[in-house]
Amino acid sequence: MSDEKKVIEPCDGTPEGCHGDSDNCGKDPSECHANSSFSEKKSEGNLDDCLGKSLEQLSTAFMASAKRWEMIVYPALFAFIILAAYGFFLIYSLTEDISRVADDMGQITQHMEQISTQVNSISKNMVVMTQTLDSQLASMDSMTYQIRGMNISMNQMRYDFSVLNNSVSRPMSFMNTFMPW
Repeated sequence: MSDEKKVIEPCDGTPEGCHGDSDNCGKDPSECHANSSFSEKKSEGNLDDCLGKSLEQLSTAFMASAKRWEMIVYPALFAFIILAAYGFFLIYSLTEDISRVADDMGQITQHMEQISTQVNSISKNMVVMTQTLDSQLASMDSMTYQIRGMNISMNQMRYDFSVLNNSVSRPMSFMNTFMPW
């Protein structure tokens, strides 16, 4: 709005002329027409109707809001109850399993003592096995030496057969040309 002064229309007593502004109206509000907006605002029956309508609108808005919250809260509450029941089931089954493990701990302890005894026996057997492997290693060294000698002998035999082949095959091929068959 601007700083200019507002032009006030005089209240002429007709429904069109009565603007209902008692501060700016030159006439007494009771002189304005009964259907004017000023008389509607100030009448006590209309005030009760207005309050009733406002309360009814507030109630309707609250009910609509409550229904929206019901659509969110009730399913969430139902899901929470299901999850809580499942959590209770998990905890109950876990405690049952732990109870069985605690009951079996006596047997586990006995088995661990047997395993400890067996590990000592295995340790002694490993010493014997190490000694056996050492003697086998010595035998393998001797065998390697013997195979190396055999390899040298086989190489010499191959050379001797090669010489024999050259010595016999050349004269035989020459003689085969004279033979009739």
